[in-house]
Amino acid sequence: MDRMTTPGRPRQWQWVAHPPWRQPTDTARPPQPRYRSGPAWGSTTPRYPATPRWGLPLVAIPRRLETEPAPARALLASAAPGILTSAYVWLIGTAIAHGLRYLALAVYANRVAPWWIDAVTTALVWVTGGVSLVVAVCAAVTATAWLVRTRRRVFEPGTDPRSRLDLWLGSLVVVVNFFRLPVYLEELRRASPRAPSRSALRRWWAAWAINVVAVAVAFWRSTGDGPQAAADTVLFTAIAALAAAWAVHQTRSVMRSFDDPSPRFTRRLIAAGIVDRR
Repeated sequence: MDRMTTPGRPRQWQWVAHPPWRQPTDTARPPQPRYRSGPAWGSTTPRYPATPRWGLPLVAIPRRLETEPAPARALLASAAPGILTSAYVWLIGTAIAHGLRYLALAVYANRVAPWWIDAVTTALVWVTGGVSLVVAVCAAVTATAWLVRTRRRVFEPGTDPRSRLDLWLGSLVVVVNFFRLPVYLEELRRASPRAPSRSALRRWWAAWAINVVAVAVAFWRSTGDGPQAAADTVLFTAIAALAAAWAVHQTRSVMRSFDDPSPRFTRRLIAAGIVDRR
């Protein structure tokens, strides 16, 4: 139903709703707002300092869906690049500490070294060596988790020729991993569209081979007796730490090549069209 507004004001229409079984009744016009002195808006266009929110229905806002926690294996795989970088830094620090220790032993070979030089160099060797060993173990575990996750992502579900247990044992068991890891990476390289070249994998394997030889020589020299054997052990340990840092760097490069798209193009196709001359 509609009716006219209050006399004396511009002609306006007001819609009044009522039930069909009851006749409409004359209702009083609601009072005008205090700040309004004329028609609704007059000749001006309504403006708002912000988006108006009146008239919106009150609806229940759903709670934010809680994200499911990622499994431990996914967290280990995600932490692999950072832990490998930490291992690289600590191995470089270990090499520097052992180099300082060897320098002190060489300078004071024929006389007694001051107590503070002996204490500082010994503390540096033990602290950096211990931390590097722990970080290296963590890097091996996280790198293995990264390898398992990357193979599961590249291969179709259920088509990976290696089981999860095979990958973990073949990557973490000493001596076995020296021969099994290249096979795992070569399989991944052939199946992945983002993969390093075969020469990059060979450089990685050569870095680890040099690291193994340096560690073996340092361990063999540590079995000797006398001050010269002790000094040689410190020197070979510094070399082994540098070789391990190089191997970790090569490992990080291989991981990055599998994760990032390759910038190289083997072939570039350019579409040739017909030019309409008019």
